Amino acid sequence: MAVNPAVRSVEPLDHEAILVLVKEAFTAPDRDGREEVQIVLDTWCLNAVVPGLELVAVEGKVVVGHVLGARGRLGSPGVVAVAPLCVSPSWQHQGIGSALMTELLDRAEQQRWPAVVVLGNPAYYGRFGFQPAGPLGVVYETVGQDSPFFQMRSLSSFDSSMRGTFRYCWET
Repeated sequence: MAVNPAVRSVEPLDHEAILVLVKEAFTAPDRDGREEVQIVLDTWCLNAVVPGLELVAVEGKVVVGHVLGARGRLGSPGVVAVAPLCVSPSWQHQGIGSALMTELLDRAEQQRWPAVVVLGNPAYYGRFGFQPAGPLGVVYETVGQDSPFFQMRSLSSFDSSMRGTFRYCWET
């Protein structure tokens, strides 16, 4: 059953709860979630968050979901890179991740970004219009040109000449 969380822009007081949530959401028997926490910290330290594109889902006063839209490098003006999107394990499968992603895409469109990229599950992100980026001429070398996991969603201001190698803001 889907819930209706309040989705809003992140405020500075949310940061501690976000780090706890990211670690919790990405911790599993074979991993501890530190890599995703470090991605969030690095993005914040680099001031690479796109204003208005870091969002939380709140149930009551509890942060139950988070998505971070950061500047990614692919020509000029660049693209929005999603990393990470997460929902508290006890709140998953209730539409919170979808609400966050839908709002991020709507806001990216309103801000006239050309595209949004993500490294994630094609079955999940495909429902939002993401498709493998390699056939579109955009490559994330870490996973290779043929990876179905590196995906792109073109927005209305997309220019098909945007091609090349993509880099996340925290990568040199």
